[in-house]
Amino acid sequence: MTHDISHIDSLIFDMDGTLWNATESYAKVWNATCHEFDMEADFKGSDLEHFMGMSIESIMEHLLGNNMIVDRSTFLSLLGKKEEEMMPTLGGVLYPGVKDALERLHGNFRLFMLSNCSPRGLVNFVNYTGTAHFFDGLLTQGERQVSKSENLRYMASKYSLKCPVYVGDTQADCDQAHEAGMLFVHADWGFGCCNNADWRFATIRDFACNFLNSETITT
Repeated sequence: MTHDISHIDSLIFDMDGTLWNATESYAKVWNATCHEFDMEADFKGSDLEHFMGMSIESIMEHLLGNNMIVDRSTFLSLLGKKEEEMMPTLGGVLYPGVKDALERLHGNFRLFMLSNCSPRGLVNFVNYTGTAHFFDGLLTQGERQVSKSENLRYMASKYSLKCPVYVGDTQADCDQAHEAGMLFVHADWGFGCCNNADWRFATIRDFACNFLNSETITT
C-alpha cells in the first residue's frame, strides 16, 4: 500500500523502545522501591522490556503479581517518587541516529512526544538527552489518566494538528494510533512487533530519510 505523506504536518513519538532504551535504569527504580518495603527484588532491564508501553499499573501486575505485601497505591506512590529522584541522573541510552534524525525531521514537521509513562517521564527524557528544543509538546498518561488513543486525539486537537503520524514500537501503539484515526510508523529497532503498521523501518535513520525525501511511501 502506498501512502501520500505530502499532507503530514506532524510526527508524534513514543519514548521507550522508540527513542531510547532506559530499561536498566527503570529496573534500578523498581528495585529501590521494592527494597523500601523489604521486598526482595533484583530486576534487570531485560525483565522490563516486554512491558514497555503498558500503563504503570499493568507493569506492576506483571512484575509483582501476587507478591505484593503493601497496598498497591502506596507502592505506586513511592515508585513515582523514586523515579522522580533517580531518573534525571540515570537516564537511558538513545538509539543510534536519534538526535540527527530529530534535527532533520524538525525542519519539515512539527514534533511531539506522547507516552504511557509517569508525569515527569518525558520531561526527564528531553532534559537528559538535550532534545527539548525539537518538540512542540509533550503528553503523558500520568498527566491524563486516559488511554493512549484518547491522548492522541487530545494532542491533535490541542495543537491543531491536521495530519499527525504516531511513531512507536508495539502492536498496542499501532492499535491506539489507528483508533485515534492516525497513521502509524513501527520502529522495528525497538522492543515490540506489529502486524499492521502503515510503515515500518529498520532504523530511525531510514525512517527520517524516507519521510524527508519522498512524497509517497510504500508500506
